[in-house]
Amino acid sequence: MFVLLAAFCLVYPQSSDFAEVPRPLTLEETLQLAVLHAPELQQARFATQSASAAWMQAGGLFDPVLFGDLTYSILEQPTSGGIFSGSLDAQHIRSWTASQGIRRTLTTGGVFEVSLSETYREDNLPQGFFGFNPESNVGLNFSMTQPLLRGAWRMSTTQPLEDARLNQEGTQALEGQALLNVIQASADAYWGLAFALDDLEVKELSLRLAQELRTLTVAKYEAGTAAEVEVVQTDADVAARTEVVLTARNAVATAQDALKVLLFPLANRRDWETDVVPTSSPPVVEKGDLRWPVAVQEALAKRPDLAQLRSQVQRAKLALDVARRNLLPSLDLIASGSSAGVARQIPDAFEFTRGFYYTGYSVGVSVEIPVGNRESRGAELVARRNWELANRQLRDQERAVANEVREAVRNLHYLVQRVSATEIASQAARRQLEAEQRRLAEGASTNFQVLQFQEDLAEALSGEKNARMEFAKAWMRTKTVRGLTPPQDD
Repeated sequence: MFVLLAAFCLVYPQSSDFAEVPRPLTLEETLQLAVLHAPELQQARFATQSASAAWMQAGGLFDPVLFGDLTYSILEQPTSGGIFSGSLDAQHIRSWTASQGIRRTLTTGGVFEVSLSETYREDNLPQGFFGFNPESNVGLNFSMTQPLLRGAWRMSTTQPLEDARLNQEGTQALEGQALLNVIQASADAYWGLAFALDDLEVKELSLRLAQELRTLTVAKYEAGTAAEVEVVQTDADVAARTEVVLTARNAVATAQDALKVLLFPLANRRDWETDVVPTSSPPVVEKGDLRWPVAVQEALAKRPDLAQLRSQVQRAKLALDVARRNLLPSLDLIASGSSAGVARQIPDAFEFTRGFYYTGYSVGVSVEIPVGNRESRGAELVARRNWELANRQLRDQERAVANEVREAVRNLHYLVQRVSATEIASQAARRQLEAEQRRLAEGASTNFQVLQFQEDLAEALSGEKNARMEFAKAWMRTKTVRGLTPPQDD
């Protein structure tokens, strides 16, 4: 008796160190919380933000660059001491040099630059012998380098930008797949908790039935109409069912934590101590008209993981096209132009420069032909194999998706039949128990038989509830495997 009382205290504790706070939640509310807090989806969002930033970074390749510099210098050097140096022993030169301009990489692959340079120079030599003293030089310079073969034109130049864009699209698709995974995981955890709670009720019902039978048997034993072995038998059965209830309670706690990890930040103790109470009923069990060929076509069009693999194929094809272009020799067109002006002061020299009085132009080509070209040929081969691998991964995943959809549809149809079968089985088990209890009251049965029918009823009820919850999970899975998110309709 003492052992039984101790077991009951474990099953029905009078106090606890943890004050669980009940929080009723519908399935819709559960999914909303999961979308906000589920770790997988949170990580996917950060990855998408990072990919978006990388796309912006790649676009910076074509941003213009302003540059400039300013230098002041002093130079002392000996002179020949002749007439031109005015009998000076040393020449003192001071100069200021500055340049500023703008440079930009073009989408054609070329680089264009415009710069303005200014130099002011003065020394201590006599003025008027040669040139200007002080002397100012101003130059306006133009230059452009345009690849014609390797690295030329838009495909090669914008490849990093296009690759970053495709990567961002692929990462967004992975975020969409993470959303589907979280929805399915949350629904599974929600219905898993609902089943654990229902199963606990069944186990507690089974324990109460055993306790009631034990009370009746003890009364009969005390009245002399039952043997002591029947009391011992009911005691053993009550103890065994008490252990089953304890196991069921532990399963509820485990299911609670599995759902909390998806729903709450878990930043404090209160989140852990929130006791989720499912309030939604499982969907109505009906066969429906979903057919796997139609579902597969829908999944192939909408599944985010397939969209991500398609973006990988595009990235691999782009890299292959650029690698093929890089097999060509390097042939660059180089052009430059300048306008110069010289005067004593910089403003005067600038007037000459602006008027293009003294100009110069040049046009040329630069050729590089790598002997053997193994680096480019190897890069092209790597890109080709990566493209073939990306296509293979896409085809394999499409087959895997088709298999997932077929399995999900088949499982849903199976569970419709299973729910019906378990419902009939539980009704039959209940009638059997009621009939055996009447026979026991009439003295035509034994405790052993009644206990056996009680266990059969508990097993049948658990089976029915499990089938209904598994149907609810399967119903959600027929949506997520097709790339649908609630409340999207079929």
